[in-house]
Amino acid sequence: MKTRCEKDCILVVDDERALADTLSAILKRAGYKSFTAYSAREALSLLQSMCPLLMISDVMMPEMNGVELAQEACKLCPGIRILLISGHAAGMTELTEAARLVGSPFELFSKPITPEELLETVAARLRGDSGEA
Repeated sequence: MKTRCEKDCILVVDDERALADTLSAILKRAGYKSFTAYSAREALSLLQSMCPLLMISDVMMPEMNGVELAQEACKLCPGIRILLISGHAAGMTELTEAARLVGSPFELFSKPITPEELLETVAARLRGDSGEA
């Protein structure tokens, strides 16, 4: 049976281990419960047993991109909030627009994201602010 994490639980997914670990460390220092996954497959495995309120995921990953992962995460954990990050955000507009068309609105940020921007965005998403234009 899936157990729900409290409201400050965040899953960070990035195939760049150093980046995932850094984002997770920033979140933990700010008082959040943060977990990391280094692939979409690992994230999906974690989501079988826990449902964080927020998932932060890289877009460009091998095997499954972040938009596909986000769509699967929404099926496994209805109500999960999603932040996508990419070093190629300008080229990701088509992917995120396609996700919106099927009812999966995700917010996209460019790498690098500063610790301040990360924490402000996370706080807004956890309050329920969508950040969408």
